[in-house]
Amino acid sequence: MINAFYEPFPLKVSGYRIVTDFKDWIRFSDMMNDKDLSNDEKTSLLLNWFIDTPERLTDELIFALCDFYKVKALEPEPPEDDEIEQEETVSSPPVLNWKIDAPCIIADFQRFYSINLLTAKMHWWRFKILFSALPDNSQIMRRIGYRSVDIGQIKNADERKRILELKQLYALPYELDDRDIGAMFMS
Repeated sequence: MINAFYEPFPLKVSGYRIVTDFKDWIRFSDMMNDKDLSNDEKTSLLLNWFIDTPERLTDELIFALCDFYKVKALEPEPPEDDEIEQEETVSSPPVLNWKIDAPCIIADFQRFYSINLLTAKMHWWRFKILFSALPDNSQIMRRIGYRSVDIGQIKNADERKRILELKQLYALPYELDDRDIGAMFMS
């Protein structure tokens, strides 16, 4: 884990310089989630995020690039526990879509940080720090909140109905993949 106060954000992964602007990493997310692209096509496209193009794209480089995207170095190390079993679970519907939610995110950054994301140049990690710190009353955090609420936990029928309507209003397109379908029948 690095300390964001005094350690610089990385400009390289595994010794190779990479692009670091937040817009490029939103594009990375869109590319990785694009169901029209095969895994081989996605792997080939990963080279676009390298300034210093590696001779060969190894698994190590792919994992390093994905860790950069996930901002892993700013997260605390998980406790080591060999007893933790990895269960096959059904993934939840998405709560964020960079393309669909762009207007809210752009407006929230302008409102809360006075940052114009349309013209800004910003390291991906700085963007992620600011994004995660947006207040609960920001448009995007309210939408994420409605999308992620567990309706079954709401006891009051009127409140449950109100939240369900908002959840449906702000829902993002979602399709189960083969892994999700298999996990539903395995549990």
